[in-house]
Amino acid sequence: MRMLATALQAAEKGQFGVIPTEVKNPSCLVVEQIERFLVAALLGITPFLLFFAASLCVLGGGMLYSTAAQGTSTTSERPKFKIEIRATGEKGQGPSFAVTNLTSKAVTACVFEQSYPSQGARKTTTVWDGLVQGGSPVEPGQTVTRPLNPIIGNALPNKVEVIAGIWADGESFGPPKWASNIFNYRALRASQYEDTAAILQRGLDQNWNRDQYQQAFSDKPDSGPVYTVRTALTATQQTGQTPQEFTHTMQFLLQTFKQQADKLRKSIPQ
Repeated sequence: MRMLATALQAAEKGQFGVIPTEVKNPSCLVVEQIERFLVAALLGITPFLLFFAASLCVLGGGMLYSTAAQGTSTTSERPKFKIEIRATGEKGQGPSFAVTNLTSKAVTACVFEQSYPSQGARKTTTVWDGLVQGGSPVEPGQTVTRPLNPIIGNALPNKVEVIAGIWADGESFGPPKWASNIFNYRALRASQYEDTAAILQRGLDQNWNRDQYQQAFSDKPDSGPVYTVRTALTATQQTGQTPQEFTHTMQFLLQTFKQQADKLRKSIPQ
């Protein structure tokens, strides 16, 4: 259990992750950073290897993270962010861009617009939400990095802008549709945590064994929390946990999912 707690704390420190730009299919699977770290602890493998494995597990194998558009942004007011493109990468990493929060407010989510002039003024948008990932807001004066997204012919963008986002106090900036998408996705993720937690609670109340948990989750949609539980069930079997240790694992997952759901619910305006 200590290893699980350590992994969760590491996930909480993550700064950036990605969510779909539009939530159209509630059954879509996005294995978020916090679930990857939980599973990493259960399997006893490094977060890096699990990140690679999880990237191959996303249902459909498609790009849930970006949408392409033509034309120019209609945002009239931009938040004060400094963005530096690092096309050559650093320390063996690929191309990236650094984002510095120059405002006096912490930001919990951003929409990045990347422009590709070599592709006929093509643009892509990518949404990051730290709360979905279990990470921390980007504080005033803080700088974080994000990978650049190459498109056809490995073309890299020559310009990156923050066109919308959510401040830590719940206020939003930029076109309202982006705030709506972000809050809708937070609500979806909260529901997934709550639904999974309800099943775990029923299992604990009725003192289920591993087979009963597996049966209960066998027909559930493949959400991040469900993926985590299924992997936990496999891992606990492989490591030969005692019934008491198995119960502690289920209790830990239940507590974690409740906390994540509560955090997301509190961030959504009423």
